[in-house]
Amino acid sequence: MSIRQLLLIAILGVGVGASGQTYRYEAETGVITSANSTNTRVASSVPGFSGTGYVTGFPNQDAVVDRLTVGASLPEGLYDLAIGYRSPFGGKGYELAVGGQSGSGMFPLSTAFDEITAGQYYFDGDPFDVTISEGWGYYDVDYFEFRSAELRLPLPTPTTLSTPNPSPNSQYLMRYLASQYGENTLFGHQRENGNPGAILSPGVLNHTGGIMPSVIGGDLMRYSPSRVERGDSGNGESERLIDWAQQTGGAVTMMWHWNAPSGLIDQPGQEWWRGFYTDSTTFDLGAALANPASNEYQLLIRDIDVISGELQKFKQAGVPVLWRPLHEAQGNDSGAWFWWGNSGPEALKELWGLMHDRMTNHHGLDNLIWVSTTQVEATDWQAWYPGDDLVDVIGVDVYSNADDNMSAQWTELLDEFDGEKMIALTETGSLPPEDVLERYGVAFSYMLPWSEGFLTDDQTPAEVQGIVGDTDVIDLSELPTTPWRVIDSPLSGDFDGDGDVDPDDLAVWRDHYGLQTSTPADANNDGRVDAADYTVWRDAYAQTSVAVPEPSAWLLALIGLSRLTRRGR
Repeated sequence: MSIRQLLLIAILGVGVGASGQTYRYEAETGVITSANSTNTRVASSVPGFSGTGYVTGFPNQDAVVDRLTVGASLPEGLYDLAIGYRSPFGGKGYELAVGGQSGSGMFPLSTAFDEITAGQYYFDGDPFDVTISEGWGYYDVDYFEFRSAELRLPLPTPTTLSTPNPSPNSQYLMRYLASQYGENTLFGHQRENGNPGAILSPGVLNHTGGIMPSVIGGDLMRYSPSRVERGDSGNGESERLIDWAQQTGGAVTMMWHWNAPSGLIDQPGQEWWRGFYTDSTTFDLGAALANPASNEYQLLIRDIDVISGELQKFKQAGVPVLWRPLHEAQGNDSGAWFWWGNSGPEALKELWGLMHDRMTNHHGLDNLIWVSTTQVEATDWQAWYPGDDLVDVIGVDVYSNADDNMSAQWTELLDEFDGEKMIALTETGSLPPEDVLERYGVAFSYMLPWSEGFLTDDQTPAEVQGIVGDTDVIDLSELPTTPWRVIDSPLSGDFDGDGDVDPDDLAVWRDHYGLQTSTPADANNDGRVDAADYTVWRDAYAQTSVAVPEPSAWLLALIGLSRLTRRGR
């Protein structure tokens, strides 16, 4: 644990509520807002509730949003929120407002009264309201209970990748992400797929104040064969992102809105270009996987091979990819949004394994870091997880109000994967509030707002700039010189490309030392970074008439040992 993490815990420990204290507020004591008294009301007919009753209804059938508001007051500090509930008609979504902070979640199916955790909240000691809005409706609320909590930061995670013999650059990226995890979050952004002229739109850059993301997301959707057959084109998306990565040293994450290989309905509202949606194709994944001799199975292989060809371009350029296929497969408790989830979790996991094997072993794609997106608000989401041996990073997609601290989703994933996998915010409608790491320990590896409209509509430029400019958020200018960056400098030893040979270049050499690949610090172009490259820097730096630091044998050994230690964490 770093000094900064210890300081965070020490600072927040002062504000933690009394140890072990719980504060329960009964739902039946609150104020109900409803179109009429029969919609949402206090009841006591179902046994097993706490207090004198519970609030039932939330019918979601008229223009008035039914709400329940309960007043509360707590000592200053951090608290876990638990909600007593009953949801006899299946999983139901709800919306929450707690003391000016937003939250959301799902009540799992339960015919008896049960309890769920609903995130963490920090209070300054003033009275506040807890309001639950109907969301999907048709559930019962029994109580809200706040339990004093302590700041919990994630444990270090292993850096071993699921790909056998991964490329040096993918290992470098994984180690770098792990070194920042729990202390800093990389600022990313999903590129506008229909904006071929620029990596980011002017609207996004205006909102960020010109601050560039350190991670850019792209989509291989338009390379899907069933789209290309109908005249669509990838339009150079792969090359565009490779160029950006090589020019800037930024990280790339790619997804694939996989247009179904066949069975496109192609009618109004179900057009062929919507073919990744369940409602726009008749393609049956389960049936295809059950019969490897079938045409449908062969089409799966065809499509995977085509996309592997695009990812090969990144490999050949030395660019590692945070690869996030088959995203949001589970959808929610109403069903799968995309065809790759429509046959259930076992078919999804089989397809993931097929893709992993085909891309890794058949196509030799050693530059991929495999990211699996979980649907933590859905029932039994763990059943959809492909497995530790096929996943490198856990992702979660959160679309909620801009003041949602996202602690509910973060805590659920941390309980499942802490110390095993890094957790990333792979899609979001808005950036997490500025204080989420300091107050809640919400420490996503990287965060990726979804396209321009979400970022510019949900948060003001001042809010966005406050978040991305925070000391625990890493933008493009704060990345180290990565080994896939291409630097064209006339100065030998200018490893960071700033036009000077100085100690910053020595830092790049130290960071890349031991890599067996071409990097900006590979001064003699022999495909490895070693003492010979230091000599190039030393001789160039000596011309500045400044004393040159010599790396002793023990320092070189220490750098190598440090790299091996990071590899094995």
